[in-house]
Amino acid sequence: MNIYLKTALLASTIIAFHNISPPAMAEENDHAGTVMERVMVIGSAERAQDLTGSAQFIDEETLDEHKYTDINRVLYQVPGVNIQEEEGYGNRPNIGLRGGRSERSADITLMEDGILIAPAPYAAPSAYYFPRVNRMEAVEVRKGSSTIKFGPRTTSGAINLVSSSVPSEREIEALVGYGTENTHRLQGHYGDSVAFGSGNFGFVIDASHDATDGFKDIDIVGGDTGYSIQDIMGKMKFSTDPTADIFQSLEIKLGATEEDSDETYLGLTQDDFDSDPFRRYAASQVDNMDANHRQYHIRHFIDFGSFDATTTLYHNQFSRNWYKLNDVTIGGVEMGIDDSLDNSVYLAALRGELDLDGSAANNLTLRANNRDYYATGIQTDLASQFGIGKTEHDLEFGIRYHYDKEDRFQEEDQYAIIDDVMTRTNEGAPGSNANRHATAKATALYVQDEISAGSWTFVPGVRYEYVETKREDFNSGAERTNFVDEIIPGLGLAYDFTDQITMFGGIHKGFAPPSPSSTNDDNEESINYELGGRYNGQMFNAELVGFFNEYSNLLGECTLSSGCSGGSTGQQFNAGEVDAYGVEFSIGYDVAPAFNVRKDISLPIDFNYTYTKAEFQNDFVSAFDEWGNVSAGDELPYIPEHQFYISAGVVAPDWEVHVAGKYVDEMRTQAGSSSIPDDQGTDAHFIVDLAGEYKIFDNTHLFGTVDNLFDTEYVASRRPAGARPGKPLTALAGLKFEF
Repeated sequence: MNIYLKTALLASTIIAFHNISPPAMAEENDHAGTVMERVMVIGSAERAQDLTGSAQFIDEETLDEHKYTDINRVLYQVPGVNIQEEEGYGNRPNIGLRGGRSERSADITLMEDGILIAPAPYAAPSAYYFPRVNRMEAVEVRKGSSTIKFGPRTTSGAINLVSSSVPSEREIEALVGYGTENTHRLQGHYGDSVAFGSGNFGFVIDASHDATDGFKDIDIVGGDTGYSIQDIMGKMKFSTDPTADIFQSLEIKLGATEEDSDETYLGLTQDDFDSDPFRRYAASQVDNMDANHRQYHIRHFIDFGSFDATTTLYHNQFSRNWYKLNDVTIGGVEMGIDDSLDNSVYLAALRGELDLDGSAANNLTLRANNRDYYATGIQTDLASQFGIGKTEHDLEFGIRYHYDKEDRFQEEDQYAIIDDVMTRTNEGAPGSNANRHATAKATALYVQDEISAGSWTFVPGVRYEYVETKREDFNSGAERTNFVDEIIPGLGLAYDFTDQITMFGGIHKGFAPPSPSSTNDDNEESINYELGGRYNGQMFNAELVGFFNEYSNLLGECTLSSGCSGGSTGQQFNAGEVDAYGVEFSIGYDVAPAFNVRKDISLPIDFNYTYTKAEFQNDFVSAFDEWGNVSAGDELPYIPEHQFYISAGVVAPDWEVHVAGKYVDEMRTQAGSSSIPDDQGTDAHFIVDLAGEYKIFDNTHLFGTVDNLFDTEYVASRRPAGARPGKPLTALAGLKFEF
């Protein structure tokens, strides 16, 4: 069955259902709300309670409590999320869901405003860019069967970040803060809507500057180890009169982000970490990430009454050059930085204790990982609500054409290190290390129907992905093309015992396309199951979910960020069968009524717990460093067995205080079973964050935040190369203005 026939069959489903009975017309149309529903994966906290799958919605008020700029800390609030920290700030997050791989968040569907936001979502999905969370008004996480609507990656789940929307009336907000490590933060927000002809014109602008000197110290020579990031986003929206027979709106969004961070892949030996976890070796002194991101979209919405259509044309562009230490050569023998940590002579060079003259036989080699990414496409979503007999239907159909590209143009330079100071001695020719393109063309379609019949809700759906990837190596002349043609079905269901108590479950196919470097055309595939129940009351809510993801084929890609080096870099590996299963539990409760406190004071308490087990089901030998020699029953790396989050707050009319704690169990850094060797695991840790705010004038609030209140030291990761710490105690204080 070719792609055109499949498209026609899916589209005909819309027509068939639509012609069964007249549409049910709402008395009043909330057009702005409908548009948001089309670009959001959940829509609201209330909507999350009605879905036939597990979903969490973090709203603007919750995001504002701790004023995080770190997406990792935001997602601590969500059960089922496994995170591997890297540099302490969350600028390049490693996020996995339900036992899925977390490395560079490459195995989940990442979106901003419903648009794929990874640098090259098909060809190179590793998230070296991630949207700034401080300009978001919501963060949505969706797992389970309904994930098939938000491909291409349907195995683990989808995360959507919702940027500031155009307001219906004037909004002016500003924030200024200063903190430890010379951290300074500036942020401004301005939006308004006015009558324009017979319709309306609105706009919003968000701009921010965030910088810090960093919490690590480079041996002897010193220097910054933090970052400086500038971000700006603007939207303009034109809309017709809301009472028009056919309502339309047109939104234009522009965004830009600039980053300069002095970050490295080089970690520490365990002994050096124990002595000073915030030390950095002298050989990392010139490591630097220089990156910029541009995003554009034009979104048109039209409501015909019987159905509505949302069409978005988008383009994202990301360029980065991560200039960093790659290997050490002594006496003509080259060794990668990970292996150098285990060799006393090479380690001395990393520390600056052994001088190297910068010649071909004795040098530090730095690689300019210079890459450009492009992602462009158009997507249309159609939706209609109608009745058939005693059932109500919410039918959606979507189609997307997408093209993305990764352009690698890398070289390597050689450096001398004498008396701890590095000096470049040889500059590599641009493109001499890597000069290749990876491209992907993808057509995706889905159809999903939410069927309500009394207390039952059924959500059948199917997704179709056709992907063509191509890799061209201009240095070697090698060229490879892969084709993927996949149908991805899913079914969710729910039963409402009462208005407060619901049981839900689902089954769907997990899918992720192979990378352009794959030599076997194998997809990542699984069958995913979940079963749960929730209680949703006025002051108390709870949810308990069990999940089981049965991989028939798990993929892993050897990258520098995963600790791979040498000839294996860029290769994709097949782990075969893997079982990932676990339990997610969460509760939320406002205890103020139980203590008979004033009605204008709330005492919110939230708690969630996640148990996860992920095990290989077959024996194999892999050149992928994180797996190596695997036996059936070995556990996957970087997945904690136990983790929990707890928060409590006091919210009064003029002030509020919030405290939050996150426990993460130790994690393996290499596949294995039984006890974790000291040098192959992270540290279990419990981190407490504190935040408060006080109104000093009608429009002015004083705020303060403390992350890692008890200054806990722990090994957060051992990749890419060596032990890496979590962020120590950091504090920020400032003023927030709202008009």
